[in-house]
Amino acid sequence: MISAWRICRRVYAELSGEGARRYGGRWNSPGRPLVYLAEHPALAILEVRVHLDVPLELLPDDYVLMHVSLPDEPPADAGVVADTVADGDAWLTSKVSAVRRVPALLAPHSSNFLFNPAHPRAGEASVVEIEPYRFDPRLWGE
Repeated sequence: MISAWRICRRVYAELSGEGARRYGGRWNSPGRPLVYLAEHPALAILEVRVHLDVPLELLPDDYVLMHVSLPDEPPADAGVVADTVADGDAWLTSKVSAVRRVPALLAPHSSNFLFNPAHPRAGEASVVEIEPYRFDPRLWGE
């Protein structure tokens, strides 16, 4: 199995891809469920922190770190892609794999994983562990 990590609010600690379905993301347009995961907890933290536009003291205290086990198949590697949304949507539609490795923009030589919850092998994914997570104040320069 492939180990992957995700930081999110406790209420969203699942693998349905509902948030990405509602709002879209870097690799999917709205209407397409997708779960964004990182290859390491540190990368998951960076990926969330870059989007948090509020002072640390205003963050809700229900963030968690999810450890996820993904189907053991070679993740398709996206490489460099000009239009990530169109490429991700095409990958989701093709159902060529349940997992795809994509480059992490925040950390060179690192990868994120895309998980397609609509893939036939999606049921093989599982949440291994969920633990409370507190952001380090130094990420806000404090």
